[in-house]
Amino acid sequence: MIETVCYRHPDRPAGVRCQRCDKPICPACMNSAAVGFQCPSCFNEGVKSVPRTRTSLGGVARGNTPIVTYTLLALNVMVFLVVQTGTDQLLNDLVLYPFLVESEPWRLLTSAFTHVQIFHIFSNLFMLFQVGPMLEQMLGRLRFAVLYLASALGGGVAVWQLSAPGQGTLGASGAVLGLVGALLVISKARGLETTWILVYVAITAVISFAIPNISWQGHLGGFVVGAALAWLFLQDAKRRRSKVR
Repeated sequence: MIETVCYRHPDRPAGVRCQRCDKPICPACMNSAAVGFQCPSCFNEGVKSVPRTRTSLGGVARGNTPIVTYTLLALNVMVFLVVQTGTDQLLNDLVLYPFLVESEPWRLLTSAFTHVQIFHIFSNLFMLFQVGPMLEQMLGRLRFAVLYLASALGGGVAVWQLSAPGQGTLGASGAVLGLVGALLVISKARGLETTWILVYVAITAVISFAIPNISWQGHLGGFVVGAALAWLFLQDAKRRRSKVR
């Protein structure tokens, strides 16, 4: 005969026993399992034991919605609106000035989310929207977020080391070019079409050097970091596949 009270809630009557530990549980503690019901402890243990589904590049697959891409788009738009309605001092606190990095290192990242001109933010976010979802699907959310932030940081570090100390730099171009660099490396490794990527990189390179006040340093730093990280992700994916075999 089943005990009359739940082992987790002594004041509640039990309805069934857990299929794994055989302890009596009340309706609030019943979790549907493949066969019957399980208590919360057994159910959570079962969930932990299920192998995680991996993306093609070794990241953890968490669904098809590009949550990280949408979040990055929203953050850039939010900062843009705040800058447009804020003071000049606020803008100055976000922009990357190389001579201030040692005392204010956050500028290496805040500058990558800061835009002033509408065309500037539109061009960067348009490219993020184009390549972000496919890369997030291939890499998984965590690795995609690491790729974006590392590329942004790589662009910032390149500006810090290679630009004039008092030259202010802002924009997500370094981070976006990191995504483009990663996509180029992954596409090459998989034998996919890369013509449009190479054309985009070539046009960006010409603009970076031909037009004043365009930071080739940030573009180069972001691109190199993104491409390098993609190569590391590919090597990790190969290692995982060899283990399975």
